[in-house]
Amino acid sequence: MTTSWPPGSSRVYGIQLDDPREGYVWLQQMAAKDRTLLVLSRLAPTRLSRWINLQSIRFHWVTNRQDSYAIDPALEKINHFLNSTISSDSGIIWLDAVEYLADLHGFDSLIHFVQSLADELVDTNWTLVLPYSPLAFESTQVAKIRREAPNFSIIEQKNTDDTSEPIKDVTLEDNSTIGLEETDDESKIDDSLAIEVEPGLVVLSRIPEKSLSRAILQRRLEQWKGMGFDVSELEPVVLVNDRTIRHERYFAFEEKVRRATECERRIRELEQLGFTTSATKLHFRIMQLTGLDEVESEIQNLLAEAR
Repeated sequence: MTTSWPPGSSRVYGIQLDDPREGYVWLQQMAAKDRTLLVLSRLAPTRLSRWINLQSIRFHWVTNRQDSYAIDPALEKINHFLNSTISSDSGIIWLDAVEYLADLHGFDSLIHFVQSLADELVDTNWTLVLPYSPLAFESTQVAKIRREAPNFSIIEQKNTDDTSEPIKDVTLEDNSTIGLEETDDESKIDDSLAIEVEPGLVVLSRIPEKSLSRAILQRRLEQWKGMGFDVSELEPVVLVNDRTIRHERYFAFEEKVRRATECERRIRELEQLGFTTSATKLHFRIMQLTGLDEVESEIQNLLAEAR
């Protein structure tokens, strides 16, 4: 990473994200010894630590709760705090509370707040980044945000900033580490290999430990997500550099998927037997991958009743 990132400091930028957690993986890559990362987030520290190494950043929890890391969501208080912060040093301010502040104070107040911060950033060495989901706003509101905070593409930055300097491995709470790249040669895995359970879900081939790179795990997450499974439990594991730990967590999660897939086959049997309402509810539960013991028991009871 060069000192010119993002293109032109003293500015406000917006980053449009369908999933705000994507931004933290990228933000971790932006860490540098000579630059401060200040994160203001609606995520509590315990949740935020799943996505970014808290030891490498300054952070505050935007909340009304009493907490040592809390910062009051009142716009004037956040404004005062940021003004005192940008009076010296340099860095990136990541304000991951755009939708929340708009709901709390109204969209017009949010825009005035952003305009005020933009004025204060002039002639400083700080950059304010506003990650937000465009789906949370009307099209005219998105246009106003983009006028005050020009859109910055994470994908574009990854592809064009050839001078970026990889961060050193950092320790996570579970004593595993993360880094930008894995340098060893990965065994390729054919993701097309699968045992099909027609006409329902598909059981994908199991990935051996030696092949489970972060890239392959990310691809598998996308496959499961595309099938409709809630993969939020496993997503943080992409940040884990220790392959053994990564595979242990992947394996445990995969067992849930396999159980859910078997449940789905039996749920289709229930549907054919006339248990339409129960089948709909059970299908929703298995896609969340929670309470599988209860689901399996209920399926068994309903099938026994039908017989």
